[in-house]
Amino acid sequence: MATAVTLVVVGASKFVEGAWITVLLIPALVLGFLRIRAHYQVVARQLSLRGLPPSLRPFPPLRVVVPISGVHRGMMDAVAYACSISKDVTAVYVELEPGAAERVRREWECWWPDVSLVVLPSPYRSLVRPLLDFLDQTDREHNDGQLAAVVLPEFVPARWWQNIFHNQTAQLLKSALLYRRRQYGFQRVIIDVPYHLKQ
Repeated sequence: MATAVTLVVVGASKFVEGAWITVLLIPALVLGFLRIRAHYQVVARQLSLRGLPPSLRPFPPLRVVVPISGVHRGMMDAVAYACSISKDVTAVYVELEPGAAERVRREWECWWPDVSLVVLPSPYRSLVRPLLDFLDQTDREHNDGQLAAVVLPEFVPARWWQNIFHNQTAQLLKSALLYRRRQYGFQRVIIDVPYHLKQ
């Protein structure tokens, strides 16, 4: 009671001299902390195992899609990893320049003749939209209750500041894939396979 009376007296008498900042700031901070606490409580409820029935349904065979920007060392480990976890692997190349796919097809046949390569034309130079459309189409065709897993090859530069030159497309794809799942209700597995650059 004494603290509340003191707060009112000091707040009223010093309001013009700057006490209004404290009068507004403290409730705003308390409200912000309460909202953060409520967010963590919601997350804890969603992650809780309480009331979760055991799933006896077998997991369907995994389908894997590997977006590639060409045939190079940076994507070799990603394709090899995809082949190690699934028998149903499809590489997807988005053709930004007309005619560029022919060279990629020839090189692909030399290195990965057993893995199918799908070329998606993109007249508007978009990488994300054609890939998302392809994933939607192939998921509808299979209709097996799951979304295809995506294995993303990523460069890891030797120096932190070199990140601005690499992986912008991978980050865009990852964001689009992660937040797009809300529409379908199924989890899309996204696997990063890094390739470390030396310089």
